[in-house]
Amino acid sequence: MKRNARNTIQRTFNQLYGEICWGFHWDRQLNLSLSFEQPLLRIREATESKSKSPRIRDHFSRRRVSVKGAGWLWLRCAYWKIAMNGITLATGSSSFRKIQVAMARLEGQKLINVNVDPRTGATRFEFDFGGALEVRRFEPNSEDELWLLYKPNGYVLSVFGNGRYSHVPGSDADGRTRVELRKIADD
Repeated sequence: MKRNARNTIQRTFNQLYGEICWGFHWDRQLNLSLSFEQPLLRIREATESKSKSPRIRDHFSRRRVSVKGAGWLWLRCAYWKIAMNGITLATGSSSFRKIQVAMARLEGQKLINVNVDPRTGATRFEFDFGGALEVRRFEPNSEDELWLLYKPNGYVLSVFGNGRYSHVPGSDADGRTRVELRKIADD
């Protein structure tokens, strides 16, 4: 039996509705991320990097400890904006201060609804106190990954700018194996 994308995406978010979002983080290179559900301590051991960049080699030479939620959403190659009650507070190109203030306004709100456009992957995350996070692709024909949701069960749900998605174990989502992308259908 073939599962349709809307059901996979909806089933995934049905489990997150009512969960408080927290742990917002923004960086110009890494974009925006936030957590849901219970906090987990994640430890990445130091490794040797063969990068030509001293900064990257230094980064990997140290153990990294972070706290993320059991559910962790990472916006990748996408434009985004944060709004409250229909008023835009910040976008990915806003000043650092505006972004910090906007993230603080979403912090602690509960996720209540998620809508994904099946043609473009554009996604609207809605929260209980009027907050919204809107995500869209950079270019009209983009095949880039817009966002990834790391789930407590070890799976990663990813939506792409060409209206496709993947739902695979985390070890497959890191790009080492070729993942088959499925079309988000208008069912």
